[in-house]
Amino acid sequence: MLAALGLQGIGSAAVLLATVLLGVRLGPEIQGGFSNVKAEAEFISALAMFGLPQALFFYLKSGRIDGRDALRWIAGCTALALVLGVAYALHRAQSLTVATLLAAAVGAMVAHGTMRGLLLVESRPIWFSLLTALPQVLLLCGVAAVIEYGQVDVRAWLVVFAAAYTVAGIAVWRRLVLPPQSAATHKASWRALLRYGMANWLTAVFVTAAILFAQRWVDKDLGSVALGQFTMAMMLAQVPLTPISYVAPLLFRRWMDRPGAAASRQIASVVFGMFLGAAAIAWIVAIVKPELGLGAAYVGVLPALAVLLTGCAAEAASRVLTVQASARGAPWIAVRAETVRWVVLLTAWMMTSNSSLMVICTVWAAGAWAAAGVFAWYARDAGVKVMT
Repeated sequence: MLAALGLQGIGSAAVLLATVLLGVRLGPEIQGGFSNVKAEAEFISALAMFGLPQALFFYLKSGRIDGRDALRWIAGCTALALVLGVAYALHRAQSLTVATLLAAAVGAMVAHGTMRGLLLVESRPIWFSLLTALPQVLLLCGVAAVIEYGQVDVRAWLVVFAAAYTVAGIAVWRRLVLPPQSAATHKASWRALLRYGMANWLTAVFVTAAILFAQRWVDKDLGSVALGQFTMAMMLAQVPLTPISYVAPLLFRRWMDRPGAAASRQIASVVFGMFLGAAAIAWIVAIVKPELGLGAAYVGVLPALAVLLTGCAAEAASRVLTVQASARGAPWIAVRAETVRWVVLLTAWMMTSNSSLMVICTVWAAGAWAAAGVFAWYARDAGVKVMT
């Protein structure tokens, strides 16, 4: 597990380095534009996947579907991603070129994401970790190439995303080993797969949409420079969260085979404390260097990061407990938690007349704590103490 976290941490570090490189070389406006493209692509990908990575893994591992069935679902999700990519771009009044590139990017992301989860059925977990980190490293290479040689605009970023995830998807395909046609008499229906994946789908959509919503709020009320500052702070805060998300399928597989309630509470407590410690350090450093050494354009980023890290403490614990809830057959707890987060975000958005970067970051952190409170409530009902 530690090796998996280390490998996938390389991917997180690559995305962080790409974001910092953009901020230092080209400023917060360009860096914010890149982060916004990333958030949009991840949101559309979450919409198209219908929570199927976990569902396909579960039913394939249990013999309720075979490899051919899984590939049909993957092909269907990828085709849907292409349609959604075009529709989203046209809805945003983008050109046909941008629509085509966005479709290619999200199609590649969905194909990679759905196939990646199936690596855990037959392949060694090390390949899952390596091929999860691969597109992030390729993104860093693409960003560096665009900065040096290319024209920096939304089309360039979409080409980078499409290329990185296409290469990674091909690599996953070459390593994929699926079980032969199943002889099971009671194969899972499409309704069963969608019902199983629905909770995970809604959770993923709510999470990615919340990030996009916060970015739009900042951009509309404070402008593109503030968007760059916010997305930089958010990226720095969420980098440690990314390995937790990437290692979630490994935890899910382990906790499906044997109970993991005690382990999940222990991991949640550890990451909760680590993030709170990081937030305290950020507050102290912010007194001396509020721009985090990124230049005058990023003044105020470190205090914003400190606030976001307090929210990420709750977010980290929630992500671990989400996996445990799914493994024990209660995935809808996470949906309720994300619904509460959205209630906090929307209520604050409607009631706030004078927005500022710190206000929006505080609202985001409050939403994360409210979502974590849902897990604490269900744990209390079960007679379990999740966090102190």
